[in-house]
Amino acid sequence: MSDAKKFKPNAEELTAAVRVADREQAEGRFDNAVGIYKAVLMQIPAYVEGQAKLARALFSLRRWSEAWEAFDIRFKLMDTPPQVSARAADGSPQPIPRVSKPPVPQRLLVMAEQGMGDTIQFARFLPRLVDMGVDLQVVVPQKLFGLLRTLHPAPPLLAGEVPSAVTNVERWTTMMDLPRLLDLKEEDYLARDPYLRADPVRIARWRAWLGEYEGPLIAFAWRGNPEHKLDAKRSARLEDFAPLAAIADVKLICLQQNATDEEIAACGFGDKILRPGPDFDSGLDAFLDSAALLMCVDRLVCVDTSLIHLAGALHCPTDMPITNEWPDWRWLDDATQNVWYPTLKIWMRQKDDADYGAVLARIAADFSKD
Repeated sequence: MSDAKKFKPNAEELTAAVRVADREQAEGRFDNAVGIYKAVLMQIPAYVEGQAKLARALFSLRRWSEAWEAFDIRFKLMDTPPQVSARAADGSPQPIPRVSKPPVPQRLLVMAEQGMGDTIQFARFLPRLVDMGVDLQVVVPQKLFGLLRTLHPAPPLLAGEVPSAVTNVERWTTMMDLPRLLDLKEEDYLARDPYLRADPVRIARWRAWLGEYEGPLIAFAWRGNPEHKLDAKRSARLEDFAPLAAIADVKLICLQQNATDEEIAACGFGDKILRPGPDFDSGLDAFLDSAALLMCVDRLVCVDTSLIHLAGALHCPTDMPITNEWPDWRWLDDATQNVWYPTLKIWMRQKDDADYGAVLARIAADFSKD
């Protein structure tokens, strides 16, 4: 690195170096990528995209301490980074400092960030704080209240949709900071037991709905949030799931939000698809029907969406097809099993796969072997 400090490349040379680092990372040579990104960032410390790529490479190497620290760059990529304030004696807002490293403060506010799947994933660490005796408040989307109240022990929840000045808080942090704040090791990340629970009444309802079907039951969803910048790469087409429909006597339970009658009818295997109905997961609480239905099926097959985290938290057997073009940092590139969910199996698209159809064929063949 001493040579890198002396080196003063021009813009063209830096651009070429980043291309090399990107190729090294895309081809799995993460150590090389880390070295190049660090050299570039010495010359351009404000290169936000490079810092994000460095964090991803560090995660892929399981260099967790460095990765979590580098992952702070995510705040610079947010349109509105989280902020927390208290009400001063004169009534004016007074900023509260963020904490991301030990020690854990006694009075702590934890903020959800990014998507609902991220919140579900990192909610596993909240009971640790409760057990430690931390005076805890947790800000999450109100639609997740019903689901997160099944944590044991469950923390007090505040609605993120209702802006207000907090009281009796020393510091605030985010859910994605909890592994670093709690000084956890990789072996602490895995959800060895289910940490969320489905409602027994809803389970009974959906079990009765499925009771007449004797063949395999596979829940599935093929696309994520279209507003996500990487959705075009992570989402599949409904037609790609045709290999699942070819499994003998199978019924496919559609958990895809906003699926239309027209696309179901046009897919060629609509007669194998069951749809729960318009009241499914309706109302103020999200995922409660999905959680219950997942307890009634043989497995979930789904692209990288919040349903993956829900199924993982419930220990529902799950297959996830993912893109081979820069998959999300939490699905480590060299692992079919991952550090987060013991019942999740990851299936990466091969470089010669034109779409997800070939991946789904492998998943269907694997299911048929069981």
